[in-house]
Amino acid sequence: MNPDLLHLLALTYVPGIGPINQRKIIKVVEPKELWNLPRKELKEIFRGRMDLISNFQSSELLELAEKEIQFCAKNEIEILEITSNEYPEKLKNCSDSPLILFKKGNYSFQERLQIGIVGTRQMTLYGKKFIEDLLDELATQKIGIISGLAYGCDIEAHRNSIRHQIPNVAVLAHGLNRISPSAHRKDAREIIQNGALLTEYSTFHNAEAMNFVLRNRIIAGLCDAVVVVESAKKGGALATAQYANSYNREVFAVPGRVDDKFSLGCNHLIQTNQAVMIRNADDLLSYFNLKSKPKPVQTELFIELEPEEKLIYEFIKTNGRQQIDALSNNLKLPVFKLNSILLNLELKGVIKAFSGKFYGLN
Repeated sequence: MNPDLLHLLALTYVPGIGPINQRKIIKVVEPKELWNLPRKELKEIFRGRMDLISNFQSSELLELAEKEIQFCAKNEIEILEITSNEYPEKLKNCSDSPLILFKKGNYSFQERLQIGIVGTRQMTLYGKKFIEDLLDELATQKIGIISGLAYGCDIEAHRNSIRHQIPNVAVLAHGLNRISPSAHRKDAREIIQNGALLTEYSTFHNAEAMNFVLRNRIIAGLCDAVVVVESAKKGGALATAQYANSYNREVFAVPGRVDDKFSLGCNHLIQTNQAVMIRNADDLLSYFNLKSKPKPVQTELFIELEPEEKLIYEFIKTNGRQQIDALSNNLKLPVFKLNSILLNLELKGVIKAFSGKFYGLN
């Protein structure tokens, strides 16, 4: 058994230490060392908080982590550590991403545009038709769909993805030893065939209300863009939109009549510039430069580009509009260096910047 994984997983079980502080801790000390440090050093790290320190003077959490790792091995569940190459790169760049993800399925997060589709559990026929039409038109694109397997808009997104053989991911608010709601077990089995079930929770975690709120940040963090189909004034879909905006993801919202209960949230997002209005798949495809390729810039004849400028130009030309983090990951260029190169390309009129730190051809 990998001792690093064992101790990293056990660290996530310590009550009172959230993902942000967990990431701070592993920057200063190896997880496996935490259970070997003398109390004096633990007091320095945890500022004397004995309620936290006591967890590292017992093997209880290590035993719990060991059982979880054994369960995963037996049930073909992949454990993704935040330091691994398999961990979704977009999510890894979010400050509150979990140290560990549990994944069942064969989905690759690196190869396609990720679109989140969220909305009310009390979906109307208007929302249902929008999702059907959207995924019907997106079926030929190289995309993946991310949602939460809940009633309403979530399950409609998953079912239409399955119908069109679009790879899709269900992000759960509990461990992978169960499916909630149980009515969606059949859908979960079908998702695994061309996608994945994903969660930050172990098998002993219950599906508590706060888990569903925190789950929304993972949906947002995995995506290049989030589409809010329907929402009342308050709801989980709006929380997902808020997370997405905080991560510099693009948010789209479907407009509705001003007196429709489940369009009030979407209309508010659009009115307050927290989301771009989306009417159909064309709006989404155009935003990511996927529907029709723009007339190529005649770099050979009119504009001289440096090697790295040409590399970026060719990548955007081939793959469509890109977020700066995606460019950095794919081209292996640090963000600080990319910023200056992208600025030069803007000044030369080759590319232009869009909201959410996206860049596309001019």
